[in-house]
Amino acid sequence: MVRLNRSNSRTIDTFFILALLALFAITSFLVIIIGARQYHSIANRMTENYETRTAASYLVEKFHQHDISGSVSIVNIDGTPAISLSQTINERSYSTYIYAYDGYLREITVSEGAMVTPDSGQKIIEASSLTITACTGNLYCFILTDTYGNTSPVYISLNAK
Repeated sequence: MVRLNRSNSRTIDTFFILALLALFAITSFLVIIIGARQYHSIANRMTENYETRTAASYLVEKFHQHDISGSVSIVNIDGTPAISLSQTINERSYSTYIYAYDGYLREITVSEGAMVTPDSGQKIIEASSLTITACTGNLYCFILTDTYGNTSPVYISLNAK
């Protein structure tokens, strides 16, 4: 029968404990790295979705504010397609133009007949492009392209006749 020395037994016990501690540290490190990558991935997707959702919500809300017969039309501002939302306040006519130019969704409100250039609008949110189509008399289709190249269609129906 072979007998182990107590010092040999303690060496094996110490080695086992150190190996177990190292395995725990490596596993913990891997879990933290995987969690950080997942968090980074989710944060990036949320940022991408935020831009598209914000721009879509903005368009829908503006349309609903101007849901009056004859107040919505598609126009061009120096070759840039834009949506024109007309309104009359205190017997003065105003037009709000919404369009994509130079990497941003933009808006400008001017008195009827005022000169408008694409770079004069207020920057709303980053967007590469905005395609505007009148599908039917009261249904409009917008295709938003965000800065990441993702496209999102938005359909807005006006209720006014």
